[in-house]
Amino acid sequence: MSGGKSFAKVFVVLAVLFGFAAGGYYKLEEFSSAKVHEFADRYSKWGQLDFERALINPVDRSLSIWGVRCDFALGSSCTAEKVVVEKLDHEHKVPHFFKGRIEGVSFPVDFMNFGSYASELRKIGYEQLNFDLEAEYIYEDRTRRLSVKKISFDGADTMRFSAGFDLGDLKLQNPGLSGLIGVSMLDGGLVLQDKSLTGKVLNFSAASENLDSDEFRKRLLDGLQLRGQEARSLGNGHAENFYDGLKNFIETPGKLMLRVEPVEPVPLLYIFMGRDFEELLSLYGVTVENDGK
Repeated sequence: MSGGKSFAKVFVVLAVLFGFAAGGYYKLEEFSSAKVHEFADRYSKWGQLDFERALINPVDRSLSIWGVRCDFALGSSCTAEKVVVEKLDHEHKVPHFFKGRIEGVSFPVDFMNFGSYASELRKIGYEQLNFDLEAEYIYEDRTRRLSVKKISFDGADTMRFSAGFDLGDLKLQNPGLSGLIGVSMLDGGLVLQDKSLTGKVLNFSAASENLDSDEFRKRLLDGLQLRGQEARSLGNGHAENFYDGLKNFIETPGKLMLRVEPVEPVPLLYIFMGRDFEELLSLYGVTVENDGK
């Protein structure tokens, strides 16, 4: 009998603890949803945010939101299965660090989302664009260096794009084009993995010009080869390498890896100052590889 009473006491204690835990979890979800709604209300002029549920982890302050729908003021809309903010600077108006991801994003291919490009995307074969996004960066106030560790786009039937770079002399409190004055590119890298987008775009472009797909590709490749030869004759090895890498990618769509390694920091604004493209390739020290070649 004593054993049965002891078991009953343990069961009651466990049931009470479970009840407290369930109640605490419910309250935490309620609090989390209220905080997300509070944030969304601050930016309601840009659009409306709806979601199924949200949860703030009290240990590391990370945030997860499920079943998200965004209806923007201009008429466009999108959905996402899950939004996760793993790390976020709460001390500065412009956060000095961030790490997060959005899973299962879906954009309907319609005029409200893509404007005049919607019809072209539909002709290529896309009724909606599905993808995941991920980003992480950190800003060092003392050195004024922004390190974007990762920005990635992973499309279900388009491509995977991943980039990272470092900027110097950046005043983070002055966003916008004016805030780029004095900012320099230190280094960077980009990886592009084709998932059928290249072939679809090339076939669509060929059809638009009433050309056979093979004929269109040959003409495009011949043009890139000519540009590479011209770059070689001018002694611009970076431009020659770029056109050669792009030519290889179009011949056999796969993985394209691009590195930015200037000899010394180069002003970022050079990109917006109308400089010759091939000159920029040389200034920023751009090199291209294809599938490890």
